[in-house]
Amino acid sequence: MIRHLWPLLAGFTLWALAFILLYALQYLGCYFGWAPAAHRTALVVGYVMSLAALAGALLVQLALLRRRGSAATSLDRIGIGATIAALAATAVTFGPTLLASACI
Repeated sequence: MIRHLWPLLAGFTLWALAFILLYALQYLGCYFGWAPAAHRTALVVGYVMSLAALAGALLVQLALLRRRGSAATSLDRIGIGATIAALAATAVTFGPTLLASACI
């Protein structure tokens, strides 16, 4: 059953993991008193890594869709749309890590 649902779950599962990673970096940097430049660098690297992970998942899904050709299911196509939505959500919701102050 889960084998058929992974295309739907991949994008937003990676989004949730990136969310946890970024906010863990946010907390750790403030708690341990990292230098502002190092803290910002860690947050930006986490942001870029989350975008790269989602873009990689999208590329894998597109490659699988091309390989399956006419045998691709509608769940595969919907999964690609969900991963695109997760990629857009990542760019928008995690964007403030590039601009906002790290510790308030």
